[in-house]
Amino acid sequence: MEQKIENAIDHALDSASSQLYIFSVGFGIVLAIVGIVLFFAGKRSKGKSSKTNVGLVCSLIGIMAIVSGIVQM
Repeated sequence: MEQKIENAIDHALDSASSQLYIFSVGFGIVLAIVGIVLFFAGKRSKGKSSKTNVGLVCSLIGIMAIVSGIVQM
């Protein structure tokens, strides 16, 4: 009985893994775009360095998600 449950879980996770990699790439693209927008919005306003920093962090995380998703595919 346990073997059947384990095989069912393994099969479900194997079929879902490829969709998660595609989701990771898509989410990374969206996050990188949001980061670029925040970066340039922070550059336009003189006193808002926090928007610039958040934009850089979002862009970096987005690029890492894109690379990670592509490598795992």
